[in-house]
Amino acid sequence: MAATVPTYLSVSGATLAQAHSSFELDNFNITTALKNYSINISTIPAQQGSEYPSRATACQTACNTLKTLYSTDKVLVHGVNPYTNFTNSFWSAQQAEVHPHCVFKPSSNRDVAITVLLSRLTSCPFQGSSNSPGGITIWFKNLSEVTLNEDQSVASIGPGNTWGKVYRALEPYGLAVVGGRLASIGVGGLITGGGISFHSNLYGWALDNVESYEVVTASGQIVIASVTQHPDLYWGLRGGGNNLGLVTKFNLYTIPFVNAFIKAARAAPSDGKAQQWVVYAPVQGTNIASTELTYAEDIADPAIFAPYMNITALSDTRKSTSLAQLCEEIDAGSPNGLREMYWPIATHLDQSFALWVARRFFEAVPRIANVSGAQPGLGQQAITEPILANMTKAGGNALGLDASRGPLLLMHLTCWWQHAGDDAAISSFMHDFWETVQVEAEKRGIAHRYIYMNYASQFQNVIAGYGVESNARLRDVATTYDPHGVFQKLQPGYFKLEGSPVQY
Repeated sequence: MAATVPTYLSVSGATLAQAHSSFELDNFNITTALKNYSINISTIPAQQGSEYPSRATACQTACNTLKTLYSTDKVLVHGVNPYTNFTNSFWSAQQAEVHPHCVFKPSSNRDVAITVLLSRLTSCPFQGSSNSPGGITIWFKNLSEVTLNEDQSVASIGPGNTWGKVYRALEPYGLAVVGGRLASIGVGGLITGGGISFHSNLYGWALDNVESYEVVTASGQIVIASVTQHPDLYWGLRGGGNNLGLVTKFNLYTIPFVNAFIKAARAAPSDGKAQQWVVYAPVQGTNIASTELTYAEDIADPAIFAPYMNITALSDTRKSTSLAQLCEEIDAGSPNGLREMYWPIATHLDQSFALWVARRFFEAVPRIANVSGAQPGLGQQAITEPILANMTKAGGNALGLDASRGPLLLMHLTCWWQHAGDDAAISSFMHDFWETVQVEAEKRGIAHRYIYMNYASQFQNVIAGYGVESNARLRDVATTYDPHGVFQKLQPGYFKLEGSPVQY
């Protein structure tokens, strides 16, 4: 006998009435949408008992349905080695501690759309990046294609890729894309949150080099978002994080690749081929400044780096290398399996203030001297005028930054440590340090509201940092494409429109 599907298995009932936009129709029905994907609704087990089932019950239904619809190797559950291998593969120990009810590996955008609809039907939360506590984690491993269009001007990149794989795939064609600086960083989160790159002074951040997105919306529709198709969604995805949909393909403009990166770079309008960042850290009792410099042309000593060449270095690793090799080398210095936290702040660019912050950092570090395995660092890099100018391309992005107000100084604290019992000590150290810095920045008149999503801590309200106008526009886009807040309610965590993931 066919199982019935009660109406409580949805965010607002199986039939969602009174939608606030024309994109999702007033009479949208989840079961009808699933049937349109040839899903036999009778295969979804009926719930028993309470009208409002527990998350565990709801997710048991959702995961069992996925197992019915797909092969067992696509749905990983507790107690099997592939599930354990997946949860142990995360970069930080905190992520590895999160245990989803099941892990689903879609092979197509259709599979992703069905998962979103099942989540709505059962009220089982999902996560399209990182990990989902007690819900469905959608692992994009099987969506890892890297292809070029006919004239090789656009690379289509699946969200299951890491940047090292992307660069390796494009190298034989003499091409690259504006992407991440570590080989193991995932494609999707970096692009939707910003995307600082070695090429940013030439082309801007990754989010400003997206030709189009293939997106699964809250209603299970698969759309292309670009300058000409759903331009409001295209704008919102450029900085809006996971608030508007699940991206199943990123179409990025390609750039010519010079097979040489001198391991060093400085951000400046006069030479967009250069890029830099500086990290301050205590190492074996010595306070050091480590400068990562890159240059996108095979020139041994670019003139822009002359001030650095006058400094006696403790270590000098300059060399010519490929983009992929450089990202892999940097990756090696960021080990997996430790507890990790980032916490950024932005101000207007000011040399004396940057030095003041570095000195305060070294003065503050002894506070966590007794934390086992603690290795703190302070990173500083510029959001330069060329980067800001590129943010106006193709209708602009959602970050709310104004090129006319000059360059910004983006700083972030980072730390890794060993034991969960020290989590509060590290977060308190970071919070208090930035409180001191923020007060000083305000005194000097150089404070700025912007928070870089890809470095942000769970205590920061990233979207609010985009400013009132961008906030309002993002909410309008969300109302249009997700009138019932599926990506706000059923995709928990990360940086939502309503505030920080965790209150400090």
